[in-house]
Amino acid sequence: MSQENVDLVLQMHTAVMEGDLEALLAQVHPNAEYRAATQQAIEGEGSVFRGHDGLRRWFGELHDLYEDLGSETLEVHDLGDRVVVVFLVRGRGAGSGVTLEQSLAQVVTLRDGKVMEICEYFSRHDALAAVGLPE
Repeated sequence: MSQENVDLVLQMHTAVMEGDLEALLAQVHPNAEYRAATQQAIEGEGSVFRGHDGLRRWFGELHDLYEDLGSETLEVHDLGDRVVVVFLVRGRGAGSGVTLEQSLAQVVTLRDGKVMEICEYFSRHDALAAVGLPE
């Protein structure tokens, strides 16, 4: 089932970039948790987005802050019930016009065909270390 998990994670990324909240939520378990790198760095553990309501809040904030979002998948590691995806996200600040270009990596845990947890990192190294893979 791991190729299906990889496909699901890539579909989730596409939904976020296309602004399709319902497609995103269809991929995610109602009790899932998302640890976004930026919020974790600023706010710590209290900033975990929990469940569909948390993802709605995160999604709304993301699309309020940035326009013209896009992402490029740089690499994918299929680990069965976990997928590591390294990607480059691009956008433009809404109102400010400031360009965003940020490399990020996520460890996505899946169960029964749904995303259960997303842990995001600012570096490929940290994401690979989190799952015990050498760089």
